[in-house]
Amino acid sequence: AYYLARLGYDTTVYEAQPVAGGVLVFGIPEYRLPKEVLAREIGTIKQVGVNIITDVEVGKDITFDELREKHDSIYISTGAQLSRKVGIQGESLPGVYHGFDLLADVNLGKDIDLSGTIAVIGGGSTAFDAARVAIRKGATEVHIFYRRTMEDMPADESEIKEAVEEGVIIHELVRPLEFIGDDHVKQVKFMRMELSGFDSDGRKNPVDIAGSEFLFDVDLVIPAVSQYSDLPFVRRDEVEATPMGTFKVDPDTRMTSMKG
Repeated sequence: AYYLARLGYDTTVYEAQPVAGGVLVFGIPEYRLPKEVLAREIGTIKQVGVNIITDVEVGKDITFDELREKHDSIYISTGAQLSRKVGIQGESLPGVYHGFDLLADVNLGKDIDLSGTIAVIGGGSTAFDAARVAIRKGATEVHIFYRRTMEDMPADESEIKEAVEEGVIIHELVRPLEFIGDDHVKQVKFMRMELSGFDSDGRKNPVDIAGSEFLFDVDLVIPAVSQYSDLPFVRRDEVEATPMGTFKVDPDTRMTSMKG
């Protein structure tokens, strides 16, 4: 939007949240991106003439067809804002709080109890952001559980190092089997794993160690395995999509099969 406005285009940004900035506002912790820095950046974007409309969800507050009528072209950059489920029993229990949702709620000022012992499932940036936010919010212990080794974690090496320095405890080669509790999650059942052979990417493959299940007591669980995108405002018969649900685009122009 900023560079289009600089080139002379009349540009409007539609934002579903009450504040501009998307994931930069509610998906990245304050310690990594201070709010005043972001506010200054967004102010600069507004100064070049970008019109930012907040609290408008496309497909609900305005239809995609209305957008197409109002504008000559549309750029879709909604990102991957939905937390992927782990897909095991007990995931809907209170106290199981998916990583991206947790970061959004903390950034939007919701009062969340992050005390006690917290288990984070995953090895990416969202997992480490959630773990370090929990430390800052007063958690007694924060443990990260990952199904591969630390060398295979998608998080940046500096993120991992800094998290360990802050007191985050990392458990390698374990995967969750079940979240256990009645009215609130109390334990996670894990399975230990070992490396055997190689996968299609050339990485050593983690396999279960039979009989190695163990229980881990928790006050809160934060699954942060990955995110995915959802574009419910575009009908699938209108535009070509990939098996992953993203748009098929021309490699040179980045245009979809839908005009504009």
